[in-house]
Amino acid sequence: MHSDTNFRQMFPALKREHDGKSLIYFDNAATTLKHVDVIRAVEGYYSQNGANIHRGRHYLSEEASEIYEECRQRAARFLNASTAEIVFTHGTTHSINIVADGLNLQAGDNVVGSVLEHHSNILPWASRCTYRPVALNENGLPDIEQARQLINKNTRLIAITHVSNVTGVIVPVEQWCRLAQELGVPILIDAAQAASHIALDTQKMGCDFLALSAHKMFGPSGCGVLYGSAKALRSLKVKTLGGGAVSRVYADGRCDLRDIPWRFESGTPPIASVIGLNQALRYIESIGIGTIAEKNDNLARTLYDRFSQIDGLEFMYSQSKVPRVPIISLTNVRGDVATRVLSDSYGIMTRGGHHCAHPLHESLQLTSSLRLSLHHYNTEAEIKAAFDALEQLKDIIRS
Repeated sequence: MHSDTNFRQMFPALKREHDGKSLIYFDNAATTLKHVDVIRAVEGYYSQNGANIHRGRHYLSEEASEIYEECRQRAARFLNASTAEIVFTHGTTHSINIVADGLNLQAGDNVVGSVLEHHSNILPWASRCTYRPVALNENGLPDIEQARQLINKNTRLIAITHVSNVTGVIVPVEQWCRLAQELGVPILIDAAQAASHIALDTQKMGCDFLALSAHKMFGPSGCGVLYGSAKALRSLKVKTLGGGAVSRVYADGRCDLRDIPWRFESGTPPIASVIGLNQALRYIESIGIGTIAEKNDNLARTLYDRFSQIDGLEFMYSQSKVPRVPIISLTNVRGDVATRVLSDSYGIMTRGGHHCAHPLHESLQLTSSLRLSLHHYNTEAEIKAAFDALEQLKDIIRS
């Protein structure tokens, strides 16, 4: 049995206070707090090791390499993949751009996505070819039947998010993967927001690519994972070359690429961040992603039920009947003002703005929103505190 206290004591930032009270961190969709073992691992690497990996025959290099590759094994287990299918990157955005570069997209090609997407799952496609977003249905989910109509012989990829960073809706990506397989189009899943909330099984999904970031799953910034099936990874062109990605370089500049995943990891990687990710994954393994999902499901129910009771304040897709993670975005408030007041007067950390989701906001005729995003170390008491604060402030912050 895991209590809120047990969860919270593993995250040192939660010990900070505001006017004698513990701060309330409701900005987990931007980045999660860092687990104490992650912090220790990163500090330990820099203070006790600091060596490069895969290139030295001394024990510091071997020690760092061993931990680095242990993380690859752990990430493979986490995603139900093989280690050859796990590429370490600098984050979800970098991972998506590797695929966008590797597909060698041309004028006339198109990529099908949705208006629910984070900018990082729009711009890499739209900057290279035609981007074709589907609308959302009444539950705030991408319209899969519209996607079927948009996909044609020039469609090179479907790129869809698993969990919205604005509304928290969980997209049933298995359905999208089945559609992709039916139509013979590869599919990429943006799992940045999903990775720390729900189980990710790439084999069950049937996806070709999946991208995630360490910093949204209790790990450090500057590190991410690109999963690609062996076939899908080998089909990509390698556009970023350098040391580590090749087995031999000839005098005239020709080279022999290493096999996957190494060909996509040129240069010195974010070693410390990968070592930190290893500890974040270890933590998730230790308590079980199911435990986190269950706690967050309870938080989500409380969050939506409670905030449905604030007269005069509305949140996106409040009538949606599909599963969600505990993220809520209030629509008829001045997000920048609300965020500042909640932070300075109440010690509640939230996020105001468009959350890197302009198309979603524009589809709802909004320019911004106030987002509250929770995780398993948050509590129902904190939800009540935020509710009470917004109840007091609603006449001031309402747009």
